[in-house]
Amino acid sequence: MLAFGSILDVPMEVIASQFNTNFYGSLNVARALVPVIEQNNGGAIVNLLSVVSLVSMPALAAYNASKAAAWSMTQSLRASVAEKRIMVHAVFPGPVDTDMAAGIEFSKTSPADVAAAVLAGIEAGHEDIFPDPMSAQFYAAWRQDHKAIEKQFAAGSSDDV
Repeated sequence: MLAFGSILDVPMEVIASQFNTNFYGSLNVARALVPVIEQNNGGAIVNLLSVVSLVSMPALAAYNASKAAAWSMTQSLRASVAEKRIMVHAVFPGPVDTDMAAGIEFSKTSPADVAAAVLAGIEAGHEDIFPDPMSAQFYAAWRQDHKAIEKQFAAGSSDDV
């Protein structure tokens, strides 16, 4: 479920739900899988994040915050498993054509295209994967001037990314 509203207005139980899914859910899966992957002599973990892990869209405040926390956890996880032959990949898609994004008026990438790009990124050894044209363009602009992108998203527009 995608919760809409500012960080000051979204009910705390909605924020907790977003964190339970996007942060604690990912953390619990990683904790369960790391021993298995390690026992199998290495492998990979893929955390599906979002471009809003890197910059906030105020109307999606709870979602943004939970995905940003998951991004930070992903970085910590990388450091924790680096010597265990486990790669940790972070995936930062833009809008994907799923039920969750049905109410969002953006151009969306198909789930199949995102999955193919993720697999290609894993095979290429990329830690951070931007699996669609919007996210790749976003990342290039973010790397150049993240404060400008932050202001653009805060103003409610990501059209020029």
